[in-house]
Amino acid sequence: MTTDRRRNERRKSAAPISAERRAPSGERRQTDRRQSARTPLDLWVEEEKGNELYFRRTGNLSMGGIYFEQTIPHALGTRVKLRFSLPGSSEIIEATGEIVNTPSEKNGLGMGLRFLEVSADAQRHLETFLQRA
Repeated sequence: MTTDRRRNERRKSAAPISAERRAPSGERRQTDRRQSARTPLDLWVEEEKGNELYFRRTGNLSMGGIYFEQTIPHALGTRVKLRFSLPGSSEIIEATGEIVNTPSEKNGLGMGLRFLEVSADAQRHLETFLQRA
């Protein structure tokens, strides 16, 4: 037997959310939650998810993460391993990241990834590149 959640007594007795606590519609998307500046960059990145290997094209890069354009996104929270080299360098940067942003429309393309693990050497290399860009 299924229950109708709308008839739940707790819901009827709960106090409504005050106007001060409610965020205006769409506000979340209007503010930039990134902690570091983004640099536009057209670059191919090797992405590994379990036994699957993908080649993704970037849209931008920052110290905090990377955005992949025109790609079928993974589910939010998916963790992946990345390998790439920056323009003008032969050093391979390896990082682990988590998918934190996907399009709101059902068939939208693109996804944002936040770096979770990056070696100290790779972080210095990224920082040097981004300062010059």
